Amino acid sequence: MVRRIVVVGGGVIGTSVAWHLARADAGEIVLVERHQLGAGTTWHSAGNILWNPIDMHDLPILYMLDEVIPAVTEESGQETGWLETGRLCLARTRATLDVLAVQAEEGMRRGFVSRMLEPSDIPAYNPLIDPTPLIGAWLNGKVGRLNPADLTAAYARAARRRGVTTLEERPATGLAMQGVTVCGVETPQGTIPADLVVVCGGMWSRRFLEPLGIALGQWGCEHFYAIARTDPALPRETPSFISPDDSIYGREEVGGLLFGAFDEDAITLEDGAPPDDFAFSLLSENWDKFGPYAERAAELFPCLKTAPIHRFVNGPEAFSIDGKPLMGPVTGIEGLLVASAFNSAGVSYSGLAGQMMADLATGASPRFDPAPYDPDRFDERTHDPHWMRSTVSGTPSSKYRDANV
Repeated sequence: MVRRIVVVGGGVIGTSVAWHLARADAGEIVLVERHQLGAGTTWHSAGNILWNPIDMHDLPILYMLDEVIPAVTEESGQETGWLETGRLCLARTRATLDVLAVQAEEGMRRGFVSRMLEPSDIPAYNPLIDPTPLIGAWLNGKVGRLNPADLTAAYARAARRRGVTTLEERPATGLAMQGVTVCGVETPQGTIPADLVVVCGGMWSRRFLEPLGIALGQWGCEHFYAIARTDPALPRETPSFISPDDSIYGREEVGGLLFGAFDEDAITLEDGAPPDDFAFSLLSENWDKFGPYAERAAELFPCLKTAPIHRFVNGPEAFSIDGKPLMGPVTGIEGLLVASAFNSAGVSYSGLAGQMMADLATGASPRFDPAPYDPDRFDERTHDPHWMRSTVSGTPSSKYRDANV
């Protein structure tokens, strides 16, 4: 009898999971999405993918860059918009520069484009940067960007070509259970039988699983970036940038400059996630919160003091307690896997998520160690919304504190 697997959620994670499951011949795969593919958080992602030689930025990112993007592009016939630009990792302090130098040395050892720059070298890579506040930078060549909507479409098309059934406008309202075993996914059109369910619901994963007594260690936070129309316009190939000392990042966007922040004491969402009908939507602008980071950006990019703001994006994302995704089985529930809480890096880790879910579903030897992503790694305090909000509020800025970005 053919095993049926239902994937809940049609963003970049869910579509990658569906494609990876199909590639692994895991069974009959059905993907359900309550709106349209790419809704939720995928559509407003900046689409940056960056390698560095630490933790999950290393082998999972190399898998994404060197294997997943080429394979899904070929299988689907859908371009993803991938463009390798490199990234300028900027340092205002000696401590940050020392960390970047170690990473640069490892990049050179691997044979990647990787070099340390003096402040006077930096404008050659981005003429809008004033290097005066900087003491140096690392040019990391193993970095680029793509279009998240195109990547999602490529995953979905490649999955369909391998037999996956995709059901849009089909909200999953709950899980059908036989005792402690999942046996289907409930929808307004009826229950879809399933031997295994993979929940890839992003910000909504916690809410979806709460009726089972599961409190995932994730919560939604506001996340800001703005797009300025700069003069001169930037070429598409301009390296992206990150300034750990300022908690800001950015890249070229249609000739202008996209710049965003992973702010201290991030604003958490009241209920952990937006309303269920929050599809291709954004939250209100919040210049009071974003303003200090925009001022820091203007110190590095003086043109921002006068450049018109084309768009302000307040796109909430799901963050976990420790900044790592939640991926794997949940104790006490049979036939359930979770792939959620990607901390504003779902595009980057979509390959990792897909491969891990496929390995777990088929019992294959894991390509990537699943232990660091165990959804059960937190204690019972995840059931306390007040504790969750106060804890997760510090997650977005945590990636900048040791310059490992």
